[in-house]
Amino acid sequence: MRALSAPLTEAILVVAAITAAMVVASAVLYNASYISNRMAAAGAGAGKYISERVAFVYAFVNSSDNCHHIFLKNVGDTVIGDIGSSTLIIGNSTYAILLNYNPSGASSGCGCWSYTEVENPNGAWEPRETIEVLACPPTVIEPPYRFVMTLSSGVKLSESYTG
Repeated sequence: MRALSAPLTEAILVVAAITAAMVVASAVLYNASYISNRMAAAGAGAGKYISERVAFVYAFVNSSDNCHHIFLKNVGDTVIGDIGSSTLIIGNSTYAILLNYNPSGASSGCGCWSYTEVENPNGAWEPRETIEVLACPPTVIEPPYRFVMTLSSGVKLSESYTG
């Protein structure tokens, strides 16, 4: 019986080694696939971030209602959606206030902001289009003014202007 036990033991060890190798290979392939998917998702997010760009065009303050009229242009490659989810701050060197988005429109002293599409009003801020942001702080702010807008994607625009 001794002659049969050595080959049988070797066969069992070979099967165990192959099984262990398959388990390790499966774990490695799963982790490689997971990492690949995460990298692809990160790349897609970075691509969107890079393709969303906004440029400051012009701004003035209407002295009768103290509202700031700020013109911005989409100079990126993609449509910018959900503009109302953006963060908007108006201020100067000593004071700043976060204004809330009001889809019904901003008015004097409301502490809110709204926007209108200047060209081709279709509900989408397309590349090469300009919007007018109307920002109405609750108090009078003295110049020089500072405007900061951060889109929901993380793209940030910060500009100073005097009136």
